Amino acid sequence: MSDSIWRTLSAIDCNQHTEKKGQFTYLSWTWAWSMVKEHYPLAHYELQEDIVYPDKTMEVRVSITIDGLSHTMWLPVLNHNNKPIANPSAFDINSARMRCLVKCLAMFGLGHYIYAGEATPQEPPVVETPEMIQAGAEINRCLDADDYLGAAQLWVEWTYEEITIIARAPSKGGQLSTANREKIKSTEFRKALNQAKGIEQ
Repeated sequence: MSDSIWRTLSAIDCNQHTEKKGQFTYLSWTWAWSMVKEHYPLAHYELQEDIVYPDKTMEVRVSITIDGLSHTMWLPVLNHNNKPIANPSAFDINSARMRCLVKCLAMFGLGHYIYAGEATPQEPPVVETPEMIQAGAEINRCLDADDYLGAAQLWVEWTYEEITIIARAPSKGGQLSTANREKIKSTEFRKALNQAKGIEQ
């Protein structure tokens, strides 16, 4: 199924729907989403909770599901020079979300070649380690006891890519129970994360 989605979307020529701003090329999100819906009418996306860092910069995240296949992508809120913005405006945040949507679509194949030069050199994929397995078990124990701060303090020791592996579903080898995966979506855990990061509530 994933190969079929990639073959379909990666074959679409996006060049007539891009815009050049300085040295950066952007794909129209309205056109990109219409192409996806034309081929996969049941496709849907979800805006994940934004992350605010201690320096007041922000990161937005978008998840997309197409025919049961899901990807999540993240993007800092950037200015016209592609530099992170402290205390971004609502317009800056909205623009970042739509760019993140397009970037996430590239994970399915649509316009992927636009991003070919972004990562130089490409970083190696993150591989699960025994330490990550142990961290997942410890986070699970904290959440079993409703110790949100303890879980959050362990959580912030890992990068986004690493914690994505640590917190994956039990059916995919993850350490967190289904109930505790729901807890990490809760307001209590988000507050604990901010506290662990030193972000004022």
